[in-house]
Order: sequence, then C-alpha cells, then structure tokens
Amino acid sequence: MVIQITEKLRHLRAEKGWNRSEVARQADLPISTYQAYEKLNRKPKGEAAIKIARAFGVTLDYLLDDERGYPPGPLDRVSYARARKVLPNAQALDLSTLPENFKNYFQSNPDKLRGLTQRDIDELASIRGYGGEPRDPEYWVNKHLEENLALEKCKQVLLGSNRQVLISLLDAFSKESQ
Repeated sequence: MVIQITEKLRHLRAEKGWNRSEVARQADLPISTYQAYEKLNRKPKGEAAIKIARAFGVTLDYLLDDERGYPPGPLDRVSYARARKVLPNAQALDLSTLPENFKNYFQSNPDKLRGLTQRDIDELASIRGYGGEPRDPEYWVNKHLEENLALEKCKQVLLGSNRQVLISLLDAFSKESQ
C-alpha cells in the first residue's frame, strides 16, 4: 500500500494528539519547515528526517518508505529514549575500536549504523574469532541487531500488562536449566 508522506505525517501526528506546531517543537524544527513536509508532500531529508522520526518514535526507514502504510508495525517503532541514544546531539559514533573488516563493512553499509549506539559499537569491537578478528562482520552485526530487538521486546513486555506471565516463564526456564 503506497502512502504519501503527508498522509503518514498526519496519521502519526493524530496518534500523538499533536498539532503541527507541537510536532515542530518536539522535532526542534521551524514550524514552516514541518508544514512544508505535511502540506506540500515534501520528504524530509538528513537531520530533519531523523528529528521527525525521533519525535514520532518510529524508525527512519518507516518514515521515508512509501510502501510502509499506517499504522507502523512493532519493528517500525522506537522508544523515545532509544531514539535519543541513537544520535545524541548528532554526535558521530567512534568506530576506531572496531577491527578493519567491521570498519569496511560499515563504510559500504552505512545504513547498518542507524540504530546503533556507542555501546553497541563497543560490544561489536569485543567480538573475537579464530585468530583474533571475526571473519563475517555482516553476520555479527545482524546477530547483534537481532539481540537488541529481542531485548527491546522483553523490556516492552516487562513494562506491559503481561509482566507477571514473563516473570513466571523466566523462573520456569531458570529452574529447568539448573
């Protein structure tokens, strides 16, 4: 289902119960800039797109992909706290601790850096394979992202109404493994 950016922005804004000026305030953008995106069907680019995605708590991929209709799926949503950690004050991530093959991988796949924090980079830098360097950076990055997603889902369940069910399951698994 193709959905224009204007429709997507209106739906997301209505979901939050915000007017246009509130979205602009939350995204730290001039009201005229935000209005151009919503009224004139202009797609945000660069830092403006990141700020709008953060404000609505959705991924940048979701925001800019016309094929992803409304509402956003669970994988398209990002908690506000997580979004703030992704690019705090638009600081670049320090990749200097990574092995060369990881640096090369991120250089040719910059979209894989989206959603990673400095802590994620440090964890990836700690992976060791046979002979020191892990051989397949794509495998390890994807594995790390899967783990982050699983942890985020667990956090959401722990904060939700099924908290006691998850705690009971975790207790059962831990007793079984002993």
